[in-house]
Amino acid sequence: MSVTRRKLVQRLRQLYPATLSFKLGFDSCRIEVRTNHPDLDQALKSYFRPFVVSGPGADILITCHEAPALDLGLEFRVKPPAPGKTRVKEEFCDLSDGRVVRKCLTGMTFVFGGLDHCAVGGCLESLNQVVNFINNRFIQDQMLKGALLGHAAGVCLQ
Repeated sequence: MSVTRRKLVQRLRQLYPATLSFKLGFDSCRIEVRTNHPDLDQALKSYFRPFVVSGPGADILITCHEAPALDLGLEFRVKPPAPGKTRVKEEFCDLSDGRVVRKCLTGMTFVFGGLDHCAVGGCLESLNQVVNFINNRFIQDQMLKGALLGHAAGVCLQ
């Protein structure tokens, strides 16, 4: 039986149940974030404070599991460094319904695809990676809806 994103996420959620929950509202996108650790829950709520919303429903589910670095038994491929760089930062494994990315330096693992995603590892020590993961799930959602991605160091009006 082959590994799927859905089965892998289900297994991780059983191993490290994420019972704490809050919702984020980014424009028209609502994201439910569940965690398994009160300090992680508070740290993420604090970071995203302006975007925390209440009410039912969410478009995207992201679970964040404070856990040891895991060996998932997958065959990862190295993502080549960006031009001009030499250090390998991550490895990835494509599944039939998503992708798994493992960060080489921290051991954090991110599982994503569709509208159901998971981060597992030392989330508290790598909070910036968890924040980036959440932000990137929103960006991905918006791009699938036709938005364009731009990057700017500054914006000037008139």
